[in-house]
Amino acid sequence: MTCEQAFNRYLSLDKYERVPLSVSVHLLFCPVCRTGVRQLNRAEILVAQPLSMQKSQEAVDPVLAQALERIMSAGLAYSLPDRMDTHVSMLRWVISGLALAFGFTLLPFTFMGSWSRDVFGSSFSVPFYILCGVAVTAYCGMFIGTNIDFFVKKFGMEDSRAA
Repeated sequence: MTCEQAFNRYLSLDKYERVPLSVSVHLLFCPVCRTGVRQLNRAEILVAQPLSMQKSQEAVDPVLAQALERIMSAGLAYSLPDRMDTHVSMLRWVISGLALAFGFTLLPFTFMGSWSRDVFGSSFSVPFYILCGVAVTAYCGMFIGTNIDFFVKKFGMEDSRAA
């Protein structure tokens, strides 16, 4: 994917829409695009600040207050959703990883494991190990995918700037 394609796909997204995987991967490896997206996000925040009024605050400018009131009463403004915490704490990741490992460790010793060994014999082992490998790979992929910002910061890729 070229920089232009990635940036166009990013710009075509609606607000709060999930960024496609291909664009996320491109942003991870392209410091120029990552810096551009970061600057766009900062600019959006700076532009939105004067228009975001709390109910308890009085507007400094009466013209702005009247304009915002007309926009709200006409139903043309959307309210920002409460920020959903999409971050899952590391403790939950560790607990679920340990539960996954503990479950695969205990499965051969349960009724289901002994039944499978009795019915399938030694051919039970290979599919079981394949299932364990696929489950651990999927778990690690989801962990890295949902915590990509942490890894970008951890390995020092966030300060990459174009020359």
